[in-house]
Amino acid sequence: MSDFATLDDVITLTGKAFTTAEQERIEALLPLVSDLIRSEGEKYGKDIDAMVSDSASYASVVKLVTVDVVLRILRQTT
Repeated sequence: MSDFATLDDVITLTGKAFTTAEQERIEALLPLVSDLIRSEGEKYGKDIDAMVSDSASYASVVKLVTVDVVLRILRQTT
């Protein structure tokens, strides 16, 4: 399974230049946040990966949520 967002997505959506250390943390967080979203979907019987594959607009929303959660985690721990 692939991550719902990439480092490039985070950079593009924020318009921010991240340090090398921040980029490494973002790359480490992306798979964890993606799995968190999958896990939440499973609680409600939803296959988020299938839903993302079926709808470009849903994929965009999931990408945005992934980036938002990653940024929130970064802000809390820096």
